[in-house]
Amino acid sequence: METVRLGIIGCGGMGRYHGRRIIQTVPEAEIVALADPNADNLAQFITEVFPQGKQPEATFADYRAMLEAVELDGVIIISPHAHHFQQVMDSIDAGCHVLVEKPMVTRTEDAQAMIAHGRKHDRIISVAFPGPFTREFTYIREVIARGELGEIYLVTGVCAQDWISNVRGTWRTELALSGGGNLYDSGAHMFNAMLYLTGLSVTDVFAFIDNKDQEVDMIASVALRFTKGALGTATVSGDATVMEQGIYIQGTKGSIKTSIYGGELEHWNGKERVKYPVVPITTTLQQNFVDCIKGRDTTPSPPILGLRQARLMDAIYESARRGSMIRVMTDEE
Repeated sequence: METVRLGIIGCGGMGRYHGRRIIQTVPEAEIVALADPNADNLAQFITEVFPQGKQPEATFADYRAMLEAVELDGVIIISPHAHHFQQVMDSIDAGCHVLVEKPMVTRTEDAQAMIAHGRKHDRIISVAFPGPFTREFTYIREVIARGELGEIYLVTGVCAQDWISNVRGTWRTELALSGGGNLYDSGAHMFNAMLYLTGLSVTDVFAFIDNKDQEVDMIASVALRFTKGALGTATVSGDATVMEQGIYIQGTKGSIKTSIYGGELEHWNGKERVKYPVVPITTTLQQNFVDCIKGRDTTPSPPILGLRQARLMDAIYESARRGSMIRVMTDEE
């Protein structure tokens, strides 16, 4: 295999972002086909993403027609959250490797079925959380794995932004398509960071949620208990005046702060700040996907992260509905 042939399912704003990254930074890949039911999205993708005068081999209103008609090595799925499951399953059936936007799915049972399907057909599934592909997240994982923070006993996350002003009237505010509000949208980055960086699992949650007259959640406060006795909190707002977000991890020997997306880092060794942390070199999630297809790398964001997220989100929403603490199934069960 020389050039990796990719198809795009979903040509909206995030689809165009992934497209630009592929064309501008991944020379071994070529976007050969696009699928989106909205003709305007297809036209805008071609205009904004492809070099002047270049066209994909084919465009489709139905992704299933693309999978049937075009020979592809992989697909990138950037569609409404509730569509991810079937689109991933169909793509695997067509022999494609998959890079799917977060959240991977919106139901635990779908995550379990997707993982089993990928294993059965020996296809790669990589979840497009940007954090695990960053230098900062890799550094933090290594620091914690070496025991430099000691025993982790506090993990907190915050994600507050003027989300509703940007998404009002779009599919992101329709429960049937999004699976939830900002908890499942930008909040997905926060929850994934809390789990991925610490290597801990959540065992229990107690959640308060306020939709603020929207169909989906806008404000949420979640108390969490992790494995090994760690405690935590997560706060999400989709109606803030300014963007405020981050992760704080405290251990018996030190603490770390970072962004929910990576790109920022504060490391405290005891009471002394590590002034010049040496962060490892990493590749982008788009480059990593192509490297995985070529068999020269593995993804740091495998579908188990999507399963953990789905379990946690199912428990959070159930806790808010019942007004009680809910137990979360862990990987060990």
